[in-house]
Amino acid sequence: MLLILYRSSEGKVTVTTGHRPALRSGESPSGTTNQTSCDRPVTNFVFIKVHKTGSGSTFLVLARFGRNHGLTICYPIHDQHRRLSYHSPNLNKSVCEPAVWKYTLIINHAIMNKTAMDSIMAPGTRYIGIVRHPLDHFRSMFFYGNQPTRDKVNPIGKYLDSKAHYNPGRGGMGRLGKQVSHQKNFQAYTLGFPRKLFGSRKKSELDETLRTVGSWYSIVLITEYWEESLVLLRRTFCWTTYDILHTTKRIHSLNNPKKSFPLTDTQKETHRKISPIDYLIYEHFNRTFWERAAMEGPDFWDEVAYFKTVNLEVNQHCNISKGERVFPRSKWSPEFAVDSTFCDELNWTTTKWNSELLLQLQRINEEMRRKQAQIDTG
Repeated sequence: MLLILYRSSEGKVTVTTGHRPALRSGESPSGTTNQTSCDRPVTNFVFIKVHKTGSGSTFLVLARFGRNHGLTICYPIHDQHRRLSYHSPNLNKSVCEPAVWKYTLIINHAIMNKTAMDSIMAPGTRYIGIVRHPLDHFRSMFFYGNQPTRDKVNPIGKYLDSKAHYNPGRGGMGRLGKQVSHQKNFQAYTLGFPRKLFGSRKKSELDETLRTVGSWYSIVLITEYWEESLVLLRRTFCWTTYDILHTTKRIHSLNNPKKSFPLTDTQKETHRKISPIDYLIYEHFNRTFWERAAMEGPDFWDEVAYFKTVNLEVNQHCNISKGERVFPRSKWSPEFAVDSTFCDELNWTTTKWNSELLLQLQRINEEMRRKQAQIDTG
């Protein structure tokens, strides 16, 4: 257990607690020798959790990191589904469980609103996004509330061929007082692209807005290359391999063959016309992701291969024995160990992690109040 006290110039005490593998003397957080810019891990961040993009699996990784590093979560208190601002970008600290100090973690569903989030988050907060190919995302969202029919009818093809005005599906009211559609530019909306520009045909205006939205994020993960994304996240945030380990039971089941109805070129083009901004934002972040990966050099791909192998070995170990196993230091990682506790937590649900982070927030609040009381009384 880590207990770190920070005293401000006003005499207030900030306390963070956590659990993480100890680094050997002189070791950087990444365990590498070629990432000299890595001095300490990023521990203030917001994850924009886009529906049906593998964001649930990402949540599990980030929640464990948040618990291990003693982060204070902006925990949703008004929504039974633990969402902060699902249909509207309006957000303030009243939607969160109270914290004695600023929050250092948002990982539940929330529409990107950088100004509002910056106001309730600790200074230096970084932002993480995630995107999925729009057509695959559309398939997943379409069947979220609609089960595939048993007959030969192709429901998704039929939907795209329909002359109807593509109803919004499940949705709520956005800031503009209009229903938020799950089938129209939903990823772009969640990531903060202004709805008022969804119908714009001005390329310069769209490009400028896209650059602005892109500048908010330290990294945007790509669902189709999720493990590659985790490695780039690790490098960007000075984390360790241990920090990005994940269960293989969820992410590899993203593609359901029962939902893979074939689509014609015309139907695909129809979808592109329905969600043009989703395609625009995906193509932008996909391009910039690979540009950044290329800048990392061949060593990046060596680490990806290493990570996939180690993560698979961790999962196999947890499935078979759940005892302790030590993984030796590598070029990209300090030595770390997994044990029965880690193996159990690897399969925790989002509900369990939410509960754990709420308890941590309450413990931190209590400890900070106790320390402040000691200062006030002298």
